[in-house]
Amino acid sequence: MKRHSFKDGEVIFRENDPSDSAYLIMEGQVEIIHERKRDQNTTVATLGRGEYFGEMGVIDDKPRSATARAKGETSCMSVSQEEFMDMLLNRPQESIELLKVLFARLRKANDRLLLLEEAGNQG
Repeated sequence: MKRHSFKDGEVIFRENDPSDSAYLIMEGQVEIIHERKRDQNTTVATLGRGEYFGEMGVIDDKPRSATARAKGETSCMSVSQEEFMDMLLNRPQESIELLKVLFARLRKANDRLLLLEEAGNQG
């Protein structure tokens, strides 16, 4: 694990970058953003202390699905793919807690999708 510090607005990684590590927020906040067009970004989530981000690509070995940007002064620990997989395999309690977070994010995404579909059907 390696500690990193980011200034407000600093990009931690960009959508489509290679996924070589996950991050654990130690202090501050991180915005997860989808960059659509120039100056048209959609904030998907704002994460805080103790939360992981960037884990999807580390698990499925695919490019980043979103951009991560510091919101305020932020420090994170980067966790290499090897370290992250070791945690998943050898620390079941932490793995279960991470799964709970991932499932909560999936439920929230599903709820947003349903709202968009309902809005589309009404218009």
